[in-house]
Amino acid sequence: MKKDTHNNFIKYGSLIIKEYKAIKLNGDIKKVDEFLQGQVTSDHSLLPNNGYQLSSICNHKGQVMSDFIINKNNNGYTLIINDSLKDALIEELKPFAQLHRVEMHDCNKVVVGKISLKGDLKYSYSSNKDIEASISIENKDYENKNSISYENWHAANKILGNFFMQPEDVGKYRPLEINYDNLRVSFDKGCYRGQEIVARMKYLGIDRRKFCTLVVNNSYELSEKTKIIGKIINLDGFKVFNAIIKRDEIDQVKKSKDIVELI
Repeated sequence: MKKDTHNNFIKYGSLIIKEYKAIKLNGDIKKVDEFLQGQVTSDHSLLPNNGYQLSSICNHKGQVMSDFIINKNNNGYTLIINDSLKDALIEELKPFAQLHRVEMHDCNKVVVGKISLKGDLKYSYSSNKDIEASISIENKDYENKNSISYENWHAANKILGNFFMQPEDVGKYRPLEINYDNLRVSFDKGCYRGQEIVARMKYLGIDRRKFCTLVVNNSYELSEKTKIIGKIINLDGFKVFNAIIKRDEIDQVKKSKDIVELI
């Protein structure tokens, strides 16, 4: 990001993310590990204690059915997920959870999101050379001053390349289309549902489209060359959003005078 633009809307602080819910995975820890190993796209075995990791699940066609963040602590694993995706995730995982005797329960907790300068957070789930993002799971009575806004939080995550799914995105994209191959997929772990298709697209496919983050002035007119995905964040005179653009059209899109940055 250009530094002057960066300073306009990248704010450092925390907020309670009301749309996020925590789901506790209960069962024998070896069975929980086996369950996660066969379902999630990330390699959860790399998680340090108290760490957080971006992850997702796919169907057998390699289409992403839900995204979430995995937390590991001394008591096991917790999934942090958008409340609007929670029921779909549980329904998708239920047969495999029953097979491993794993139970999924809502936690009576709140989720706190944090944006900080690079290096300030002990456990971040995403970062670039300037900023990093993290979350924490707190007791229900936790009080937070909400020093950043909902828009600040999502704008920073978009700058980091993080796409968070909405219900209308379920089963619509494969990981490579929404940057999950870089942030939520391990290509070194064992099999999970859809793994063969995801790997084939990564190593043998021709990637004609690029997942991008755009920062534009409010006067920017949406182009038919730009397929916007997810929410458009309006913040301090700018719009911040993710889009999928054909690689051979990116230079044309960049010519718009209202585009501040295309990442």
